[in-house]
Amino acid sequence: MTGITKSRVTQVLGIAVGMTLLAEVIYFIVWGLVLFPGGSVFNKVVWTFTCGIGMGAVIGALVLVFVEGTASGRPAIFQAALTMFGVGAYCTVLCSGIDASVNYFGGAENTALFVTGSIIPAALGGLFFGWVLYGIGQ
Repeated sequence: MTGITKSRVTQVLGIAVGMTLLAEVIYFIVWGLVLFPGGSVFNKVVWTFTCGIGMGAVIGALVLVFVEGTASGRPAIFQAALTMFGVGAYCTVLCSGIDASVNYFGGAENTALFVTGSIIPAALGGLFFGWVLYGIGQ
């Protein structure tokens, strides 16, 4: 990661973690409290923050390693978007399997909705993420 400033690292990681954490908090409220209020709220909160911070950190790190400094403009936007989508899709499948066992967020009863409700935001959020990093003022 030579040539990447400390402030850029902080910016990329901060935006990635901020976006995934925001998405996870929204999922927690809608799926964990409103639609499926049963189960331990504490465990749901731990899941939410672990997932949000972990996903964002992985996405940010991958973008710093594979996109930052190697691409710019539209290619960088799409590479960052693909990174967020790929990690988001992987985590969706992983979390769907885990939730089928613990049933905190309705994954057991509504697997298709659980997966669709995560894959689509990962794709759209990825495009927004890429645009924020490489489209504004670049």
